[in-house]
Amino acid sequence: MEKIFVPSQIDLPIDRVFIVAATLSTFKGCRHLDVQIFRPGATDAEVEAIKGLGLVAPVDPSVPAEVLQGATEEAALRCVLESFTAEESHALVEYLEKRYADQIEKITVCPLDLPVPFGVAPLAGIGEGKTTGFIRFDAVRDYPLPFPAYGFYDLAAQKPSGE
Repeated sequence: MEKIFVPSQIDLPIDRVFIVAATLSTFKGCRHLDVQIFRPGATDAEVEAIKGLGLVAPVDPSVPAEVLQGATEEAALRCVLESFTAEESHALVEYLEKRYADQIEKITVCPLDLPVPFGVAPLAGIGEGKTTGFIRFDAVRDYPLPFPAYGFYDLAAQKPSGE
């Protein structure tokens, strides 16, 4: 299993900025499935604590208004809070390596680009469907970490395993 850790090159205003992506060998009939691993369930207090830190970019005037319909700063902040601290991301990778080494081809950990664009939304808010869903790592028996971790996948974005 290939592991890539990209350290932050700048001082960041919060510790929880590391995102984790994995490529699974096969999953639900797809080969080389990309999964975005995130931390769901940010609390209102956590969102409140990071307001005013400049983590969300101003509205880009080139983006059509209909694209941003319903977008809020709070949603963008919840997106930021789906990331992990450096320590959490290392612990998560260590767990995934021990538990799923034969099923994961690659894991990448890198800092989130800040500020995030106005209009991004948390992965936890995406509904599960025919081709999209969540791997709930923290629901697995004997999950050892003190924080939840989900993996979002989109099977429609991948090639079937027969190709």
